[in-house]
Amino acid sequence: MNNTVKLIKWMLEDVRKVTLSGVKGLTKEKLFQPPVEGEYPVGAYLMHFAEVDAYWYWRLTGIQMPNDLKKRCYDNCWFDCPKENYNPPKEIIEVEEYLYCMSEARRILFEYMDKMNDEELDEAAGTFRNGETLTKKWILYHLLEHEAHHRGQIFMLRRMGKLNETLV
Repeated sequence: MNNTVKLIKWMLEDVRKVTLSGVKGLTKEKLFQPPVEGEYPVGAYLMHFAEVDAYWYWRLTGIQMPNDLKKRCYDNCWFDCPKENYNPPKEIIEVEEYLYCMSEARRILFEYMDKMNDEELDEAAGTFRNGETLTKKWILYHLLEHEAHHRGQIFMLRRMGKLNETLV
């Protein structure tokens, strides 16, 4: 692995570490219930991180993550999905399940990144809607930016929903 890939991987690890520290201490009930009316539960955001890693891994590699993992993270049926796909979990999910889905999707992504070299970062991995080239570097940057964005939402929802008193 070259220096730029190594740096991006470290940044992805760091953003995840901060995300996880920000939800530490939340019970499975608090992860499952919307903190304020009209918003997704914090747990839906956590599963969203796993489903997004799976999607962009596919764009990077052309390989789907395991169907079992995609099913376990409620891929395209909970957070920000088309209305016809909306099928969130009916029962409370254990904290360990959120953590497993997030870590397993990220582990698979990192296995791929460990084999990358810096020259691959500029390779095309598709196109944007406007026809511009979508590079592997942009995808990895987007994963970082995406998690930081939603992490901010999670932290705000914790405050709005008065979930902060559970921090250990």
